[in-house]
Amino acid sequence: MRRRFPGRPEQVAAARRLVASVLGPSSPFGEVAALLVSEAATNALLHTASGELGGSVEVSCELADGRRLHVEVRDQGSATHPHRKPHETDSVNGRGLELFDALATRWGAARSMEGHVVWFELEAAPPEGLSS
Repeated sequence: MRRRFPGRPEQVAAARRLVASVLGPSSPFGEVAALLVSEAATNALLHTASGELGGSVEVSCELADGRRLHVEVRDQGSATHPHRKPHETDSVNGRGLELFDALATRWGAARSMEGHVVWFELEAAPPEGLSS
């Protein structure tokens, strides 16, 4: 599923709802996926042209085998590439990419023709008695 959202702060919640609709109410990924898509979309709005007048963010998500979620957040670019910024230990800002490290199975960022894409994957453990 793929959808483009206007580059406005209230659209971050709409991006979360898109991911939730793909996952369904009993998904083991729900809270983590919502947090990470919120971080990626918010960063796009704060740090790229997506947050400027007329900007937008595109979110795509795919659930494979009910066990692996792949989400991409595409922005409209900036002069810099997504990276970690040093932050003060008492700061509440600048921790988004640390969340990706801690919670995502895999994640990354790349430039695209239109801007940047930040992606993450979440993978559930196989059911007991099955090997992956």
